Amino acid sequence: MAIEIAEEQIGEALQQIRQSPVPLAARQLAGDDEANLLIIRELRRRGLVDGVFLNDSTRPGDQYGPFLYDAARLTAT
Repeated sequence: MAIEIAEEQIGEALQQIRQSPVPLAARQLAGDDEANLLIIRELRRRGLVDGVFLNDSTRPGDQYGPFLYDAARLTAT
């Protein structure tokens, strides 16, 4: 079953990243970790966040690129 993410969730995650005085890790965001990794991947694809990204080598990815295994040092661009 695929996890669906909404624009509202994307906006909320971006807001959390923007409001943090220090870079965040994916696990520090409110909500489900797997959904947050999909949201971060989308924010990265849109050029809205910067950080350190670790791709998940156990999953093939989709038309938007590889899935993330983890993300850290997240900052808004």
